[in-house]
Amino acid sequence: MEKLPQSVWLERCTHRILEVDGEIAADEARRIARDIKAFERTGVMAPEAAVDFVAAELSRPSRGRFERRARPRN
Repeated sequence: MEKLPQSVWLERCTHRILEVDGEIAADEARRIARDIKAFERTGVMAPEAAVDFVAAELSRPSRGRFERRARPRN
């Protein structure tokens, strides 16, 4: 996959967040997009795939913790 400029990635991610949940305010969607980009796993995905992944994980009844690693991988 071609690496997108961060501004494009965040714009597409924000747009997808608003598609998934229209009740989220645009400024909140932009903040969430930045958080999704900051995560190791989702930050390397296509923005739409990252949003869909997070939405699927958060909708699971017995989901695990979803957070950054305490230490970066070497």
